[in-house]
Amino acid sequence: MSHILITGGTGMLSGAVIKFLSKYETVSVIARHQSSFKKISAASDFPHRLNPIILDYSDTDLLTEKINSAIISKGQIKTAVCWIHSFAENSNNIIGEILNTKEICSDYFHILGSAYYDPENISRDIEAAFSKFRYVNYKKIILGFKIENGNSRWLTDEEISDGVVEAVDAGLDEYRIGITQPWESKP
Repeated sequence: MSHILITGGTGMLSGAVIKFLSKYETVSVIARHQSSFKKISAASDFPHRLNPIILDYSDTDLLTEKINSAIISKGQIKTAVCWIHSFAENSNNIIGEILNTKEICSDYFHILGSAYYDPENISRDIEAAFSKFRYVNYKKIILGFKIENGNSRWLTDEEISDGVVEAVDAGLDEYRIGITQPWESKP
């Protein structure tokens, strides 16, 4: 049984979730509100594969409980794709710990904003934390920007979703969507 976990899947990643629904038997998506899933269910040919997990991922006790429950009912999570805001950064570690305790290798795709490459703010703390997980392969998806006709712009939700699906399919340790250099050219 193939099972993928997505955080941030009802916002900018909703297009990726719709594509993952055609590729995975179960797509568990964390969101704060049940109503967030209506658009995804309506747009997919496989809404029965969607497993909504309703919670605020900054509530780490509830996050742990709900992910473990999803694993018990839907099978081991082999792939996690996580867009987690900095106010809840510890949630990355919680998900990594849960995946690691199952002693089955899994991939953790961490979506990072372009600030990851800010020369004044490069932090590798999360990478160091994940290095202790024996059964979790930590992978980065870095969101950049585009330059068109001499002007820079942020990526659209569609470009991000398409890039995330490509990144998961490619399975590389680091995958960039758009460009991140030169830093001075960002919008």
